Amino acid sequence: MDENIIMIINVNYDNVNKEDFEPFMNRCYFENVYIKIGKKQNKPKFIIDNRVPLSESHFLKKASAVFVDLLIKTNTTQIATYGMGAATLLGSISVMTPFPICTGIIRKRKKGSGRDRRIEGSLDDLKPVMIIDDLMNSGRSVKVGISALKDYGFSEKKISIAVLMYFDWGKRNENLKIGKGKMPFHYAMRLSRKRKKKKS
Repeated sequence: MDENIIMIINVNYDNVNKEDFEPFMNRCYFENVYIKIGKKQNKPKFIIDNRVPLSESHFLKKASAVFVDLLIKTNTTQIATYGMGAATLLGSISVMTPFPICTGIIRKRKKGSGRDRRIEGSLDDLKPVMIIDDLMNSGRSVKVGISALKDYGFSEKKISIAVLMYFDWGKRNENLKIGKGKMPFHYAMRLSRKRKKKKS
């Protein structure tokens, strides 16, 4: 990690090599960035913007390899994503996987023209599918993706979730029904709050 950057969160490299992914985190972490929300302008303490490292081929390959290994281990041959952040990942994973896979891109709503589909691609609802995402915060995007796949014909038992990183605070586990004995959830890195030292 760049010595000039001191993150205000902890990065837990639970399922990846720290040396491989510290440079990735260095590229996606930004502090004091202005984000305009409607008419208001907020100044968050930090943001994670994975679109930066995922737009660079060497980082994209490293991130994609995490998902490829997971597809091999779970014998999964279908992946889908909702949202812009993971779109690059979807294509990269599909060409790096050593066996044929099918992909699906989930839209916010049906296109309204052409085949008027909400899920573009060639997914088979009789086979397992893995929803992939680069970053999970509230879990809203993944929840929308799960709902769309169910509408498409997938049973909940055939859906799993895989993310490159996620924030480990909040109630996403309860909201998404993920965790032990529930919907399979895989991740590479976990972002947690730094605990403040108690004054003695």
